[in-house]
Parts: sequence; C-alpha cells; structure tokens
Amino acid sequence: MRALASAVVVCSLILHSLGHAQESQSAKRDDRLFLSAGFGSSGLFKGLRLGAEYHVTPVERVFGLRAHLGAFWTPTQNFTVPSALYGPGSTFESSGQVMHLDLGVTGSITPWPHAPVSPYVFGGLSVLQRWQNAQGGYYRRADGSIAEVRPAGSRTAGEFGPVLGAGLRFRVGGRSLLFEIRSQSGVQSTYSVGTTLHF
Repeated sequence: MRALASAVVVCSLILHSLGHAQESQSAKRDDRLFLSAGFGSSGLFKGLRLGAEYHVTPVERVFGLRAHLGAFWTPTQNFTVPSALYGPGSTFESSGQVMHLDLGVTGSITPWPHAPVSPYVFGGLSVLQRWQNAQGGYYRRADGSIAEVRPAGSRTAGEFGPVLGAGLRFRVGGRSLLFEIRSQSGVQSTYSVGTTLHF
C-alpha cells in the first residue's frame, strides 16, 4: 500500500513538472509565422488563395504589425454578363482565368489578446499584381443571335490598394489557428483558415 501511495505521489510530481515545463515552453514560444489557405472571388471569378504572414510584433499584443505575401488563382471559368451594347436583354459571354500576387503590411487590433478565442481587425496597404487571360467571347442579342465576336487576349496590371479584414484566433492543442475574412484592393475578397509554423 505504501509503495502504491509513493508511486502515486512520484507520478503526480513528475506530471506536474512536465505540465509546468510545457506551459513555460508554450509561453516562451513565439508564434510569428502563419500559413493559410482559403477561397474567394475576384470580380466574376472564384478561386483559391494561399498566404504566408509574419507577425513583426508578438501575436498576443493589443496592437500588432505584420507583413504578408499571398497568391490567388482561379481555373478557367465561363461567365455571362448583361450588356446594353446591342439593346435591352443582350449579353456578353466569355471565359477566362485570373491570377494575383500581393505583398503588403497591415496593423491589427486585438482587444483580448490573451483570451482562448481572440477576435481582431486589421487594415493596411498592399501592392497587387494582376494577370487576366480571356479566351475570347461574343455579344449575344436578346433573340439569341450573335452580334459581335471578340478575340482572345490577356492583360496585366499592378496597383497599390487597401487591405481590410477581421478574424478569430484560437488555440487547439498548443497550436494557434485563425479564421480570416479579408478584402484586398477592392478586387479580391477571401475567406482563409491558417495555422502557425514552428521551427
């Protein structure tokens, strides 16, 4: 009986020490790099977004600063939009593909940075490079006849613009996870889920 009691006491001390060490390690570990993936839209196109974000300041601060790099890509998609060019009821039909690459800096406000679930808002500036490839298309009159055929083409553009969004950060098993909604430069809106990358 004494041996069993001694074993219980020793195990309790060991587990307590391990738990304290893990808490200290968790408290010392600085989650700075987040990787994320999500989906969203750019105009008429739906696609995927991959992102990497580095927190210049620790994430458990009320006011934060971070830098991000993101890529948005869509498969080739068909679309139809209304057009008054050939009278009421006419449409333009085409297909195309879009890709974006963006780099920016944002500031964040987290009212309760140490809470298990931490909501936050962020905003900043980003430079965004856009590529769009059009497969050609045509204008169709209201009666269904084709009025004009447009050739295939591609275009590229770069611009500076605002980044605005909100998110939730929470911990699962010692790892930080986040869910974000962001609008970028007025041409891209995405929903993303991310997690920290530890070295």
